[in-house]
Amino acid sequence: MKSVYSILLLILLSAYAHASHLRGGEILASHVSGQTYNIKVRLYLDTQSGQGAVDALSAVTACMGDGGVKDLPRTSLTAISNGVSVGEYQATYTYPSSGIYQISVALDTRTGGILNLPQSGMTSQFLWTVIDTQLSNSTPILPNLEFVAGVRQVFSVDLKPIVADNDSITAKVVRLSKPSPGTCGVRMLDHTYLFPNEISSTGTFTVDARQKKLIWVAPEVVGHYLFAIVVAEWRDGVRISETYREGVVSVIDRPGETVQVPPYESSEYGGLITSTPVVSSSEVSMAVQAYPVPTENFVTVKAYSKQRAIIRLQLIDMNGRVLTEIASKAPEIAVQEVFDMRNLARGIYLIRASNAKDSVTQKVLR
Repeated sequence: MKSVYSILLLILLSAYAHASHLRGGEILASHVSGQTYNIKVRLYLDTQSGQGAVDALSAVTACMGDGGVKDLPRTSLTAISNGVSVGEYQATYTYPSSGIYQISVALDTRTGGILNLPQSGMTSQFLWTVIDTQLSNSTPILPNLEFVAGVRQVFSVDLKPIVADNDSITAKVVRLSKPSPGTCGVRMLDHTYLFPNEISSTGTFTVDARQKKLIWVAPEVVGHYLFAIVVAEWRDGVRISETYREGVVSVIDRPGETVQVPPYESSEYGGLITSTPVVSSSEVSMAVQAYPVPTENFVTVKAYSKQRAIIRLQLIDMNGRVLTEIASKAPEIAVQEVFDMRNLARGIYLIRASNAKDSVTQKVLR
């Protein structure tokens, strides 16, 4: 009977260890002396649905970028909101020589219920920071990356470092990173991820470089959204650190002034190459991107549907002839395809993206 209880306990602990609980995080490096740095991993943890997993996560393993690994014990766990805590894991590490190193941590698994990351509760988190130890330096410290936004309200958060120095920073929103297999895998892009404004295919989600603010104008769908930013630090025109950071924006329906939601603009490519439709339906919206424009060889097209649907992409000449047509095999929110234009005559062509209820077109130049 005792062995049965032991097996049940192991199963229970395993379930806790694999419960989804990661809401974001970042890696901070601060110079101590010489080639010695204090490495801190800051994790945003879901204690509401993953308390057991949080309790079990007493240390994390960091890959230091020089072939070495370091176990970082948890030094603090602080509640910052209802059901969310910040765990900090840290230790010192001495590099054998000066150089540029990527510090990384891969962890299973992210919290579930994220609108812009399908099957988020089954995906791994990959955090990384690149530091140049040829110069004594500490990565910038930002506010905790857990935020609340209101429906149809302007969301804005200051990205200026809490601890300021003489170095300047730049920031941009990016797609989520995911790890390749192995203890110290390389970073890859998670192409299942959608930027927060891609869920409704409306509005803008970007970093204002001048103000150094993360701004979302304006969320329309209630729920939890993952976002990622890369903050680069510069000294005398030289980049001395680059830090990937993940956080969550929880959109709720709350009192306050609302705004008119602007047309969709790509977080990844900007608004110059984006076409959006004018439609009366509040339930259907499409957006299409084509780049590079003009093109010599290929054109990459991304299309978004507010409702999951079969998305059809067409390349059309100015006489209305459909030259190429590609349709998704299953209902999707977003698709990406490449059209080969090498054998086409120079001129103007149309890209049309459509679902069962709406379509939008954009001109491309060959």
